[in-house]
Amino acid sequence: MTELLHDVFRYVRRNYFILLSVAVVGIGTLGYRLIEGLSWLDAFYMTCITVSTVGFREVQELSAVGKLFTVALIVAGLSTVVVAVGQIGQDMIALTARRYKERMEKQVEALSGHYILCGYGRMGRVIARHLQSEKVPFVVVDHTPELVEAIREEKLLAIEGDATSDETLERAGVRRAKGLVTVLSKDAENVFVVLTASQLNPSLYILARANNDDAIPKLIRAGANAVINPYESAGARIAQTLLRPAVTDFMQVVTSREGLDILVEQIEIQPESQLAGRTLRESNLRQVANAMVVAIR
Repeated sequence: MTELLHDVFRYVRRNYFILLSVAVVGIGTLGYRLIEGLSWLDAFYMTCITVSTVGFREVQELSAVGKLFTVALIVAGLSTVVVAVGQIGQDMIALTARRYKERMEKQVEALSGHYILCGYGRMGRVIARHLQSEKVPFVVVDHTPELVEAIREEKLLAIEGDATSDETLERAGVRRAKGLVTVLSKDAENVFVVLTASQLNPSLYILARANNDDAIPKLIRAGANAVINPYESAGARIAQTLLRPAVTDFMQVVTSREGLDILVEQIEIQPESQLAGRTLRESNLRQVANAMVVAIR
């Protein structure tokens, strides 16, 4: 019974403009039939010219009650038109949003070797800004519809859904992704994201946020490659800036890409690379690539 009522409600909601129009015409026809004694055809004709406000002549002189009924019918007809225009506008907006969502999901499906950013709070926005400046392909996952809409308005790829869900991460292309960072507000949620992502893609590089130090070993056990406590990191950075401002400024300069000829970058040497198995002296990087190695891991 409940399912039947839901079906009826959905049908009425989808077709209420048609039902409302039929109701107005039906009530108008019946009203003119009863009030003015018109034939069914004349009553229907009067209803149509009244609702449409085309201004054709009346079939006969109306009584006082008939005139009041006509006024009410005009108001009902105009209200129906207003409702129809509003509904058409909403349908067009919904259709545009649906097509944009489908187009965006196709763009996500075409991605490979991208990054997935779970959570778009204050920290997520900063991460997204840096990824965007590096021109790195990435997808944002967040469960808030309004926030996802705002992200899409910024021309960024976004998936609406629960980041701890297999289905949501699949839609974000987790099996084809290069890395994932989860910066949700709760440690338990980050643990679930890491656990889910590592199972779906064991080779995925996963970076997780930990709000408490107690969560760090749990995130590591769940499959995170690296865990950062933002409060610990920010506090250490502030202390270093306070004690060694020149060193901090230098590191800020060399790790930034903006307007500089020097850059610190991490490069992985593949087994088939010409540099594999060679010493720094043998590689001759300074002369060949104008690069200086500052650390080897």
